[in-house]
Amino acid sequence: GLGDMKRLQLLQLQSNRITGMPNVPRLNDIKHGLSTYVTDCGVPSDFDEALACENCTMCCNAHDDCYPQQETKVSKSGLKDYGAFSGVLAVFFVVLCCMVTLLLYVIGRYKDSGTNLTKSTRRRMRLKDDIYALSAIGNDSVY
Repeated sequence: GLGDMKRLQLLQLQSNRITGMPNVPRLNDIKHGLSTYVTDCGVPSDFDEALACENCTMCCNAHDDCYPQQETKVSKSGLKDYGAFSGVLAVFFVVLCCMVTLLLYVIGRYKDSGTNLTKSTRRRMRLKDDIYALSAIGNDSVY
C-alpha cells in the first residue's frame, strides 16, 4: 500500500470522499511544508464521523476549508476544545464578578460604619442644612 512507498513525499487526498485512511507514516514536510499529507479529516465532515488521521499534516472539512494539524494553545493548556475553554472562561468571569461585588459590599459597609448616626442627630443636621441653605439663597428665592 501507500505506507510501503519509501520515497513518497507528497500525498493529497482531500475532497475525494475516501472513507478508509491509508496507513502512511509521517512524511518529511521540509519540501512541501504543511501541505505534505492532506486528507478529509476536518470538522464538519461529509461523513457521519470525522475521519481520524494521526500523521496528516493538514485536514480539510466539508466546506473545503483546510487547516494545519497542529496543537492549539487551548489543547496545549490541557483543555479538550474551545467549548471547554469557553466554559472555563465563563466560570472565571462569574467568579470575578462575584468577587468584585463582594469587595464593593465590604468597602461600602466599611465606609458606612463610621457614619452611624442616631435619628435625632440626623434630624438636627438636616435642620442645620436647611437653615444654612435658606441663609445662603435667601427666604424670597424661587429656589
